[in-house]
Formats: sequence, structure tokens, C-alpha cells
Amino acid sequence: MHNGSLQTQLNAVFLGFLLLVTSSVAVTFGLVQTQQHDAAIINLSGRQRMLAQQMIRLALTDPANPELPETSAHFEQTLSALAEGGKVMDGNGRFLTLSPPTHPTIQSELTAVTTRWSTFKNHLQPPIDSAVLQTEFTTLLTQLDEVVSAYEAQARAKITRLRWAQFAFLTAAFLILTWGYRLVHHQLLQPLVALGSAAQKIGAGNLGDPVPVLPGAELGQLGQTMETMRGEIARYQTSLEQQIAQRTQELTAAFEFSQEIVRQLDTDALLQSVVQRARDLMQGAAASVCVLDKDGRVLELVASSGAGKNHLGLRQSTERGIALPVIQQQKTVIAEGDCTNCSFLHHFPGTMCIAAPLQVGEQSLGALCVVRPQRPFDADEIRALTLLANAAAVGLENTRLIAAGKSQTAENASLSERQRLAAELHDNLAQTLGAINLKAGLTAEYIQRGKNDTAVTHLKEMQTRLESAYTQVRMALTGLHDRLPETGDLLPEVQTLLADFEAQSGLPARLVIEKKGEVILTAVAQKQALHILREALINIRRHAQASQVTVSLTPTDDAITLTVTDDGIGFTLNRVDAQHHLGLTIMRTRAERSRGELSIDSAPGEGTRITAVFPATPINQPQLESA
Repeated sequence: MHNGSLQTQLNAVFLGFLLLVTSSVAVTFGLVQTQQHDAAIINLSGRQRMLAQQMIRLALTDPANPELPETSAHFEQTLSALAEGGKVMDGNGRFLTLSPPTHPTIQSELTAVTTRWSTFKNHLQPPIDSAVLQTEFTTLLTQLDEVVSAYEAQARAKITRLRWAQFAFLTAAFLILTWGYRLVHHQLLQPLVALGSAAQKIGAGNLGDPVPVLPGAELGQLGQTMETMRGEIARYQTSLEQQIAQRTQELTAAFEFSQEIVRQLDTDALLQSVVQRARDLMQGAAASVCVLDKDGRVLELVASSGAGKNHLGLRQSTERGIALPVIQQQKTVIAEGDCTNCSFLHHFPGTMCIAAPLQVGEQSLGALCVVRPQRPFDADEIRALTLLANAAAVGLENTRLIAAGKSQTAENASLSERQRLAAELHDNLAQTLGAINLKAGLTAEYIQRGKNDTAVTHLKEMQTRLESAYTQVRMALTGLHDRLPETGDLLPEVQTLLADFEAQSGLPARLVIEKKGEVILTAVAQKQALHILREALINIRRHAQASQVTVSLTPTDDAITLTVTDDGIGFTLNRVDAQHHLGLTIMRTRAERSRGELSIDSAPGEGTRITAVFPATPINQPQLESA
């Protein structure tokens, strides 16, 4: 039973206890009913003594009394029912059905009473001999007392049996409860404690300890299921750690390569780094980069790592083989190395090949290819190579743009300073766009992998870089690319701008300093503050129709507040056309770029107040130094 089903054993315990309780109640009820019956018989036996006394009293005092024969008949009827069984009326007027006695002592005593009654009844008839009647009466009473004593002894014996039965039931109940306790403790509670401990270990990441073997069919099966689950989790954890290590390697390679893109300006060196990194990342036997010619119809092998170094200069049409889907359909393709109609891959029979397009936007620059012995490439490797190819395409395009920029600068050395600055800005813009494209690839990957927080961080960085690129282009177009001081007191620069404003507009401009002394901002914040002030003064001069301008500087321990107020015609903020009032958006963007805040209060006929708040202490994070 110990090794059987726990449910079966518990059912047996509950059934045994139910049978025990039922039996105990039934036996007790039966004995109680018997006791009531025995009490009625004892009462009838005792009543016979009273009837005998009544009969001798009537016989001695009033023998003609009609009660004498009635009492005699009642006595005889009761005696017959006691000795032979039958229906009889008790003292309360209820009829009782008696069974013949089975106890030998009671039978013997009733037989003696019946015999003595025959003699005693005869002496009740006249003439009555009182002396003989008294003697017979005494003997009859003694025998009747013996009958009552016999019935009482039988009743006590039944009570004793009832007590022994109750003791037996109590002992059986104790044994069943002991059995149930041991069953619950050893096959339910202890296994549950073991399962709880194993679950806590699994929850805490301790997957090395196996789940103990548990007794019973149900909990044993549960333990086996938990052990299977532990093994699956352990295997999954190992696989996950391997995937994380692989992802880390991919991200590390992508990050390192992104850094190299920024530093590397030589196309050949960049391409050689690309093939080496691709080969290491894919654990390949060889890697190559092919670039498109000017017509976009032929791929030329320009860089290789591994066994394919001797095949530089090989050319492949984009109209056939693996080049067709890679270049024209811009897909990453996996194929067998010896069945792709590629001159380079023919040198690596029996290998697997993966090729990813070098693509910037909608423009295809070429393809990045890796071959290795017959081991399939999985989806993670496809994604990793695609990411590396995107970064390589950005780097390749970047080096081409830089080379073109240098060539243009050399050919146009006689151009004006503005053209030189525009070319320099073009180069900077290419760097910024290249970095944005790399961030876009990383962001797409993080979104696919469910790392939304990291993707949001990259999107914010891309937003900052886009704002920088936009500002560079706008300043180049508006001629605002002036050199500003990198650090120092803001006050002299503000005074200079106000003097220029008064000279150009003829409007009085009042400067209010809330606190004497130097007004120091970080280099980036100072530059943006001066740009905001300049833009605000330009808007006042062009649109405000003001008669007076007030500029106030309010330095505190944490921030510096720049306020520009005019008494001009004002405007409705929600009706401003952003295309014609681009300066307002630029001012707010400049404030936010330096981690500041800008607010504009204006209404028709009530003038305008522009408030810019900048942090007074340097921010402990990289800041984008832009125009």
C-alpha cells in the first residue's frame, strides 16, 4: 500500500474512518435500543411483584372483589409473555412485543416462577388458607426478585459489551488516524516540502541540483515532471547564454566597426577591415567584398580575407548567379559555394555561402560574401552579417564622400571662405548621416528582438544627430556659421549683440542684470543662448513694430535665465505658420539641445516675451557641439 497511489490510500483511510463511524453509531444505537427494551422488561418484571402483592391483599381482605381475578389474569398474561414471548401492556398503557428469553438463567427463573404461580393461583380460590397463602406468596416474591436480578444482570452484561465495543471503535479510530497522519506526513507533506525547496532553487537559478525522487504515483509523477522542467530550463539557459554571448560578439563587432568608420578615411583599409571582421564574426574560411562599377552591371572583387586573397580583380555580372538576388533584389542570400556561378565561389567547393548587399538607402554599392565548410548559417548569423554589411556600406559611402570632398576642396582652392565652410559642413553632414544610418540598423534589430528601451535610446540619439544636421544645413544656408567664444562671460557678448541691434534697427535696447558679476555658461549653452538672443532680436526688428526692447539676465545657483521682452504688436501662438516663423522652432530646439527650456508668451497688441533657462553647471554627459 505504501507504494500505491496516494489517492487510493487516502480513499482507503477516509472509507475506513467512515465505516468505523457508521459501525460505531449503528452498534451504539442498537445497544441503546436494546437497553430501552431491557428496561421495559425489567419494569414489567418488577410490576409482577406489585401485582402479586395486590392479589394477596385482596385475597386476604376482600376475596369477592372483582379486581382480584382481573389482577390475576394480568399477572398470568405478563408472565406468559415474559416466558414465551408475545404482546403485553406495560404500566403506562403501551403494548410491548416480547421475544422468548434466550438466556438460560432467565429461562430457568421464569420456569420456576411459572410453576410457583400455578400453586399460588390455586390458593387464591376459597376457602383461603392465609398461612399457606402467605408462605406461597413469600416464595413467589423471592422468585420474582430472582427474575428481576437476572434481567438486570443481562442488561449490565450488555452495557459492558457496549463499553468494550466503544473502546474497540476508539482504538480502531486511533489506528486509522495514525495511519492517515503517517500517510499525509510521509507521502504528502514531506514530498511537498521537497518540491517547494526544489522550486525555490529553480526560481533562484540553481539548476544543478536534481529534483529528488518522491513516493507515490501522483507526487512521484509531479516530481518527474518538475525534474524534466528543470532539465529543459537548464538546457534553455545554456542555449540562451550562448545566444547572448553570440549577440554580444555581434554587437561588439558592430560597435567597434562603427567606431572605425568614424576614424577610417582610407577606402582600401576600410574594406580590408570589413572582410576580416565578417570572416571572424561568421567563423568562415574566407570573406570578400565586391563593389559595383559605375554602370551597376558588374561586381568586382576588391577585398578578401582568407584563401581568396589571390583572386582580387575577379569580375561577376549582376545578371546571373548569386549576384542577381543580392544586388537587384537587395536580399541576403544563402547558397552552396560551388553552385552559384560565381568565379570567386568556384574556388571553395563543398562550402556554404552567405552574401549580403552593401546598401545605403535605395542605392546598392556591392556585396559582402562569407564562405565556410558545410555548416548552415542560422537566422542570427544572417541578421549579424546584414548589420555588418549595412555598416560597411555606410563606411564605404562615407570614405567616398570624404574623398570626393577632399578632391573638390583641392580643385576649388580659389573659392570663397563660404564655399570652403559649406564643403566642410558637407563632410560633417555625411559623417552625421552615416552614424544615423548605423543607428537605424541597430534600432531595427533591437525592435525585432524586443529591446524597446535600448531602441528608444538609439532613436533619441538619432533625433539629436538629425537636429545637429538640420542646424548645420540651415546655418550654412542663412550665413550664420560665425565663430563664437567657447567659454567665458556671457555678458560682453550680449552687450555686443544689443549694440549691433540698436545700430541696425534704431530701437532702444535696455539690458537688465539681476545680479552683478560674471554670467558663466557652458560652451554649448553660451553658444545656443547667443543664437537665441540673435534670432529674437531679428524677429523683433522684422515683425514686432516695437518701440522698446528689454533684455534681462537672471543668474542663480542652478540656472541662468535670459528674457527678451518687446512692446510690439505681438501675435497668436497657435496661429503662427511654422514655415514662415521657423526662427521660433529653432530657438526652442537650441534651448533643448543645451538641456535648457524656452517659453514664448505673446498676444495681439500685448507684445512678446521670450524666456530661455539654461543650466549654470556643466552637464556630465556628452554634448553635441554644433552651430
